[in-house]
Amino acid sequence: MAPRAVTDAVVMANWAERKWVWIPDDEYGYLLAHITSTQDDILHVETVDADLPSERRTLHLNDTQKVNPPKFDKVEDMADLAYLNEASVIHNLRLRYHSNLIYTYSE
Repeated sequence: MAPRAVTDAVVMANWAERKWVWIPDDEYGYLLAHITSTQDDILHVETVDADLPSERRTLHLNDTQKVNPPKFDKVEDMADLAYLNEASVIHNLRLRYHSNLIYTYSE
């Protein structure tokens, strides 16, 4: 198995261990968080960002957006995203911009 395939498998396994959501944030737009517990439509989440301290928040299910699996990172055609929502599009554009892949394609 190629080294990249091993890395991709490890990334996917780590991602699959938790339920991920985008949560709104006044300063950063959206933050990546994983669900720690639920009560009906109320979610308890913990933010995950390498540049920020982790933070616990409680919010309604309707205030979150679904996160795409890592295999969709830097996808060229936004229509290929499994979850086509504002947070996922912004995340994908940010990843592409920082990798100097500034052009995207969409039908």
